[in-house]
Formats: sequence, structure tokens, C-alpha cells
Amino acid sequence: MTPRGLFRALLPAACAVCLWLGLAADPAAAGPGPADTAALSARIDAGIEAVWQRDGIKPAAPATDAEFLRRVYLSTVGVPPTRPEAEAFLADTAPGKRAALIDRLLADERFGRHLADLWMPILRERGNDLGELGVSAGDVMAVWLAGRFNADTPFNQTITDIVTAQGPISRNPPSAYYALMGFPPPVADMAGLTLRNFAGMQIQCAQCHDHHYEPAWTQQAFAGVAGFFSSIEITADFYTQPVDPAVVTRDLPPRAVLQALLKQPAIEPETVNRINDLLAYDQPRLPGDRPVKTRDAASWRRMMAAWLTSPSNTTAMKYQVNRFWSFLFGRGLVHPVDDFNSLNTPTHPQLLDDLAADWVAGGFRVKRLYRAILNTRAWQLSGRGADPKAQHWHFAAWWPRPLTPEQFFGALFTLVDGDGFVRAFARQTQNAYQKLGGFAALQEQQKKQGIPPGEYDPKFNHELLRVYEQRLEQMGPLWQIRRGLAARYAQLSSDDERAQTEGFTGSMDQALMILNGEVTRRLGGSLNGSLVFAVMRDFSEDSRRVEALYLSVLSRRPDARELERALAAVKAAPAPAQGYEDLFFALISTTEFATNH
Repeated sequence: MTPRGLFRALLPAACAVCLWLGLAADPAAAGPGPADTAALSARIDAGIEAVWQRDGIKPAAPATDAEFLRRVYLSTVGVPPTRPEAEAFLADTAPGKRAALIDRLLADERFGRHLADLWMPILRERGNDLGELGVSAGDVMAVWLAGRFNADTPFNQTITDIVTAQGPISRNPPSAYYALMGFPPPVADMAGLTLRNFAGMQIQCAQCHDHHYEPAWTQQAFAGVAGFFSSIEITADFYTQPVDPAVVTRDLPPRAVLQALLKQPAIEPETVNRINDLLAYDQPRLPGDRPVKTRDAASWRRMMAAWLTSPSNTTAMKYQVNRFWSFLFGRGLVHPVDDFNSLNTPTHPQLLDDLAADWVAGGFRVKRLYRAILNTRAWQLSGRGADPKAQHWHFAAWWPRPLTPEQFFGALFTLVDGDGFVRAFARQTQNAYQKLGGFAALQEQQKKQGIPPGEYDPKFNHELLRVYEQRLEQMGPLWQIRRGLAARYAQLSSDDERAQTEGFTGSMDQALMILNGEVTRRLGGSLNGSLVFAVMRDFSEDSRRVEALYLSVLSRRPDARELERALAAVKAAPAPAQGYEDLFFALISTTEFATNH
């Protein structure tokens, strides 16, 4: 199909008329779909196996229980199993124990938290706090997202709530999506990011010129998409703490008024940029369709959300399942995952079509899709014994990938014994108000710094702070600490273009953080509260202690050679505790610990 034909197929004009009226297609109207996820799992395996047969690829053997166990925990709840969880699963002989574990993990509240941790860096940059008190709007939105995933809210509704977000973040957390883009958020950025994040379409280059190989993505097409976001403004009172930005929709002034404003003397550059945006993007138009007739700006984003979630928008449907597929396999059926275009063809086109159709028929249910994929033969293949001819996109073996920063710190935190470790790090992630003990203490500190009253003396909204705190209380200390440390790490490890890292890839700063960082130094000792202390307390035999360390850190038992070498190293140490400390550091420094494999 030609690029122009692909774009015409993306959104028939007749469907666009329905979208203007807010008549987004009902997922149930697309057909009943398969009765259970077993049928979808079988179709996935059939689609993968067809490509193996075509290319003469021999798949790896099934994953061992130990491989599956650690992989499924990291992929669903974002952390590896604890030692008792590993021991229980490895000792279980029930034939259906893998499917049963998948069901338990999908029902775990950590499932939603893990998906929120995967989606939030896509929607915004880590570590963007607002205001003197350090209230994180990103954390507030992450809590909201986690609740949506745990409740298995249809993903099309989640997209709609984000795209149409209105009001202050304290009352409507998805408003953070726009508020964190800037004051005001650039119209072009809102348009480009929203289409990329929810439809996998990279049209932002058409802001400056017609797309080089997609004829339908012209500057006029981009301006039409951007028009749906031109009415958004962000309001905030920075003299009141905590800051509570709000998304506001305003009708656009007439062009003559805007042009007259540009002629005013001493007009500020920010105002000039805003007026130019309003003049350039004042005519909303869906891709491949006519301009929107209504000037009711309040309806524009509802139209955009309806288009992004319409079953007729086949590109968006494929992108959405492809994004979740990439979370579980490390790459998409279309790769890069967020760049659907006529040259970036799927590796398994029929399978992607089937997944998109089931995505709609199944009601945009993330847990349904996850359950189907996790129970496939393809997902449960071993990472060993891969056919040398196989590429990553063959999905003929499990390809290891670095843990995300949130997963890595989560893995470290599973090694905690007791709550003393958590208390030590909780204070580091508290906001300024919590650290100082209240507003009075904050004002007293300002006096000691010699700041005259009234010069820097913000008002404090006790009620608003409590609203934020109630939302963040749902996060719990472990998740809050993990997100805080991950944000700090990602910022320290950004590259020359300030792109934040998404995994532990063995760079120098990563190695130093693992070996000398405060987290591992606290975990790696042998004092009360450490893993080494717990292992030495609970077991008297060296072989059992070594096995317990392996189960705790790597979710598996050591093989005979590993056990022999570990016992020799412990015996050669000046003291048993030092030997086990060294073994602990050796295990968490391995690629096996730092990857999902």
C-alpha cells in the first residue's frame, strides 16, 4: 500500500464525521472477540511460529522454572521475587503453577505501579517537581495511572482522560500531562507528543516542512492536528505553596485581535510566541479530513481523544498493543515502537493485525493482553540455546535487557530485612515541608537566612498540601523511594543530548553506583537489617547460607561449580561475615542481577 493509501485507510472520512459528533465507536460493537485469552495465546504462538518456519529458525528450549520466575516478576510487578517466594515456586510441582502465578501477579497492586513506572517516562521526564515544597506532580499522576491499571480500566478511557484533562492537578492528576510541558506548554509539542505517545505517529518534523517520505504529513496536516491543542492554557499561583497548576481551555480570540496585539510596544517574547502559536494553529483538522467547523474550543480535545481511540484508527490500535508488547519482549512488532510509517513495516504483520483487532474486541483491557502474552510459548522460551541465525525480532529466544532504574532499585529493595533501611531513605525523598516539620519551621528557616518578611514569604495552603499528601500516601514509602532514586540516577546518567537513561548498561557511573552507592553500602554490610545478617541468622550451614544468598539476589540456586567456588571464598575470608559481604557484592554486580533475562 502506498503511503497515501495507508493514510486514507487510517481514517475514513465517514468515521471522522462521527468523531466530530463525539460518536466514538463502542468496542463491543466491533464483535465479541475470543472467549478467553487461551485462544489469543494460541494465535500469538501460531503467528510467531509461522515466521520461524519461513526463516528456518529453531526456537530455544522452554525457560526453566528459575528463568520464568524472575522474568515474570520483573515483567509484571517490576521487582524480582523474595527468597520465600522463590523457594515456594521452585518447590511447587503443580502442572499449572505458571499460569496461576501470572494470575496472582496481575492481581497484585504492584502491577499497576510497574506499568505507571514504564509509562511515566514516556509521557514526561523523570524528576520534574513543582514548587518550594517539592510536591511531585509526576508522582501524583503515577499514582493515578497505577490505580487505572490495577482496576483494569479500558486503556481507551485512560487515553481519553489524559488528552481531555482539565482543571488543577490536585483534583485531576492527568492534568499533569500538559502542566509539566511548560507555562504555557508549546502547542507544537503538545500535538507532536500526543500523537507519538498514543498513536505512534511521528509527525513533529512536519511542523517546519512537509514530511520527506509521508506525502500526507504536510505542514498543513500538522497545523491541523496542533489546532486541537491551541486552546490550552496552564494557570498557577507561584506565590502559594504547594503549587497546583491547572489546565484551562479558552476560546481563541479573533485573528484581528491577535494581530493587533503583536503591534503593541514592549510586548514580551513569551507573549509573542503564544500569539504566533494561536495564529498558526487556529484551524483544527483531523489527518486526512476537512477542518473542524465548530469554534467551541471545549470540544476540540474530545474530538482528538475520540480519534486516538477509534477502532477505525488502525494505526493507533496497532501502536497501543505494540507498546505493551514491547514492554514484555523488549522490542515491538514494529520497531522503533513509536514510529509507525510506510517504511517501518511490522515483522509479523498478520499477528499485529490480529492483536489490534482483539485489543478492540476485548475492550482495550491491558490485563487481558498481558495474560495472553505471558502464557505463550514464545514469551516463556529460555534465554539460552538461541539459534545463531535468529534475530531479536524472531522472538525465538528470550533476549536479556537492562533493568530500568525503577526495576533496579526495586530489585535492591527486595533484599531489605526489616524496616530500618526504608526509614533511612524515606527522609531523603520527603518534600521540604516534611523534612522541616511544617510551615512554621520553613518560615523560621527563612528568617535565619536573613530573608526579609514579604520579600520571599509565600503563602501556604494547608488544605491543598493535605490533598497532595493523601494522594501520595497511596504510593507508600517503598515505591516513593524507588521512584525518587530512579529519577536521581536517570538525571545523573543523561547523555550529551540530555536524554535520560532507561536501563543499567554497565557504564562507569552505573558501576560506581552499584559498588559504592549508599543503597548497596547499606544493604551489603552484615549489621542487623542487612541481607547478610538475616542469612547468617537464619542458617548455620555455609552451603545453606550461600544458597539463600543466591535465591535472594538471583532468584535461583547456585549450580555445583558456583557453590564450590562460593564456599571456598567464604572460608578464605578473614571472618565469615566478610566472606558473605563479598559474595553479596559479587552477586549484585553481575549482569544477571542487572538484567531481565
